[in-house]
Amino acid sequence: MATEVIAGRALSRTEPPWRKRFRVLWKERDRSNFANFVDRLVGLYGGRTAFVLDAPIEYPGFSGDTLSYGDVGRLVNRFGGAMRALGVRKGDRVGLITMNRIEMAFVNFGLARIGAIPVPMNFMLRPNEIEFVVQKAGIELLVIDEMVWDATIKETSSVPGVKRWAIVGQKAAPDGVASVREVMESAPDHIDPVEPASDEDVAMLFFTSGTTGFPKGSMMTHAAAMIGMRNMVRMSSLSLKIPRRLGLLVMPVAHAAGYATLMLNLGMGTPSYFMSKFDTNAIFDAVEQLHPTLIAGTPAMYRMLLHAGARDRDWSSIKVFGGGADAFDDELVRAVRELGARKGLLGRRKLPWFVRGYGMAEANSYVTQTPWWETGDNCMGWVLKPVKYRIVDEDGRDVASGKPGELLLKGPNITKGYWNDPEATKAAIDEQGWFHTGDLVRKGKWRMLYFTGRSNDVIKSGGYKISANEIDQNLTQHPDVEHAATVGIPHPLKGERPFTAVQLRPGATTSSEELLAWARERIAPYKCPRGIIVIEDMPFTFSMKPKRREVRERLIRYLPESVKAGE
Repeated sequence: MATEVIAGRALSRTEPPWRKRFRVLWKERDRSNFANFVDRLVGLYGGRTAFVLDAPIEYPGFSGDTLSYGDVGRLVNRFGGAMRALGVRKGDRVGLITMNRIEMAFVNFGLARIGAIPVPMNFMLRPNEIEFVVQKAGIELLVIDEMVWDATIKETSSVPGVKRWAIVGQKAAPDGVASVREVMESAPDHIDPVEPASDEDVAMLFFTSGTTGFPKGSMMTHAAAMIGMRNMVRMSSLSLKIPRRLGLLVMPVAHAAGYATLMLNLGMGTPSYFMSKFDTNAIFDAVEQLHPTLIAGTPAMYRMLLHAGARDRDWSSIKVFGGGADAFDDELVRAVRELGARKGLLGRRKLPWFVRGYGMAEANSYVTQTPWWETGDNCMGWVLKPVKYRIVDEDGRDVASGKPGELLLKGPNITKGYWNDPEATKAAIDEQGWFHTGDLVRKGKWRMLYFTGRSNDVIKSGGYKISANEIDQNLTQHPDVEHAATVGIPHPLKGERPFTAVQLRPGATTSSEELLAWARERIAPYKCPRGIIVIEDMPFTFSMKPKRREVRERLIRYLPESVKAGE
């Protein structure tokens, strides 16, 4: 069937001849880079449906809510032409901070097309946090949307490092801000891609939290940007026909895992329903009305869906659940698979697959993948080719199989370092070129890896990686705070949530409530402490670092259960 109508929307499922698909995706895979890959996919899939949107968009060159690959190509070229008209040149870093919308991906691709380096950011960042990234990356143009402007920016002076502003969307641009939509009016439908000199050229910066304080700009090369296309997508070309699939995209595009999912679906020719926000009821309705076959999410997302009544809705169309961004236990995997139970042969119940993956921004979310069956709590799966790995002890020696140690990585997808931050690069990548993840793992059955823990300085909350040091450094800027120690407290939905213990300067009387209100103005909501507790004596190590484990034990012991549960 070349055309399929789903919930009133016509999806084109035309597909190229298998030989052409095999040639482009397998034989010629190394010809694709971040600048030209859209051209190659448009030439391959043409009029096939790429995206269905939960809300229509309107730009010169396209109007509607269902985009073919040809539409995507035309919009990407026009966005790229608009960026060039706004003064962007090869090598320039351009900041992107919008709500979760498809235009962020298209502007991203358009910037890559003209040789610029996109820098996507989380829409929840506060102006001072945006300014930090702007200064660190040397960003002069910042692309926003009306919701980020109204809720966060409000006036250009709030982020003084930005020299030029542009806004996507349908509303009129504020004073001092260029309308991307208006600039696109005179942009061409096609511009030639600016090819990189080599695969090792920087294609994108992902700013990520870690153990050393404020965010660092992980440099993703063209080889890293194409890792999924050149490996997972090429395997799909072995199938003589493109399976009838429909993906449900619910993870944010600015999140490394959400971005990787979008890229994989696009490369495999899988139409995707793009959801601009995580709304449990909207997801339930989309699953029942559109009958998607694939959905990927974080543990927190799946817990929220279950908590909101997912068991009372029809998930029988889902063939594969995907998971990433944090560790999954088998109990959660089992509960999610049960959602999609349906009748199989001879009346037997058939459960959908659940495939887990492990990755990070520094590896373009491509490190390991599990098989579809249950493999034990916190299983990460097998390391994907061509990634290499080691598991080492504190002295850098390889540990025996079954023993926990730090995971080290090397491969074409691994970051070449942190932008404009040689100290952080040296701390993360050793002299032999191994990237130190800070995650503790062990090798288990069938040589699969199992997650056993992470550095005490990193908190995973709702799929986001939060630097405890970054929060501490923010809070110690308060004139009354002498010391701060942020830790992750277990939470039934989010996995962990950040709480902070502070020791005040002598004579200070600031309350916990006042400190929390001060923090909320300066720290993005997803990483702002859910509670701040004033203590009299901060426990320290010999090297005068907070003993986070002891702080965590104190907070778990003293915080009311209602506070820890988020009530």
